[in-house]
Amino acid sequence: MGGDGTLNEVVNGLVPLREPYPVTVGALMTGRGRDACRNLGLTRDPRRAARRLVEGRVVSLDVGLARWPGGHRYFLGWAGAGFDAVVAERAGGRGGRLTYVRAVLTSLRDFRPVEMAVSLDGAAAWVGPAASVVVCNGASFGGGMRIAPGARPDDGLLDVVWLGALGRLELARWLPTVYWGGHLANPRIERRRAARVRIDAGGPLPVQLDGELGAHTPLDIELHPSALRLLV
Repeated sequence: MGGDGTLNEVVNGLVPLREPYPVTVGALMTGRGRDACRNLGLTRDPRRAARRLVEGRVVSLDVGLARWPGGHRYFLGWAGAGFDAVVAERAGGRGGRLTYVRAVLTSLRDFRPVEMAVSLDGAAAWVGPAASVVVCNGASFGGGMRIAPGARPDDGLLDVVWLGALGRLELARWLPTVYWGGHLANPRIERRRAARVRIDAGGPLPVQLDGELGAHTPLDIELHPSALRLLV
C-alpha cells in the first residue's frame, strides 16, 4: 500500500527472486501521482482495490533494469534522464499534478539542453542537444502526463521518447500538450521502440526511475519480459 515509489521498492525486492519465489503482487495505490494506476490497470478506488486482492486476475508484466556506474535498479513505469529528473528532484518525491507543475516552472529558470547520445538495441539513434530522454514501460508519468501514448507494460518493448533542442519558451509552450500526447507533433520530439537502450551525456546527468532519484548517466537499460506477476 502506497504510491509509485512504494511499488518501485516492492518490484526491486521481488524481481530478483522471481525464479525461486514466483510471488504475485497486489497493490492498494494511495499516492498522489498514481501513474501505476494509469499504466497497469490498477483501480484508484480503495474498496475495489481491496476486492481485487481476493478476486482479481493475475497478469504478467515487463520490468526494466537500469544500470549505471556504481549501481542498478529495476523500474516498472519509466526511466528519465535530464530535465524530467531535475523536475523530480525539485518535486522532492511528492506526487500529484500540481506539485509536478510547480516543479516544472521552477526548473525552467535554469534549464539548458545538454549534449546526449541514445543507442537502441546497439545501434546509434540520436546524437545532439536534448532536454530529456524518457524510457517508458507505460504511457503515463509525472502524475498523468501521457509521455508515450499507447505504450504497454506487457508487449516486450520499451518506448523511448527524446525531447530535442527545445529552448525554455518552446519547452514551456509544449509541456502542457504532454497531458494528451500532443507533444509528439513537435518535429524536435521523437519516439522509437527497443528492448535495450543506452543513454550517454557529456558528464553525469541525473536520472529518475519511477520518480526515485539517485541514478545518473551513462545509463544502460534492458527489458525483462514478464518479470512481475500483478493482481489487477
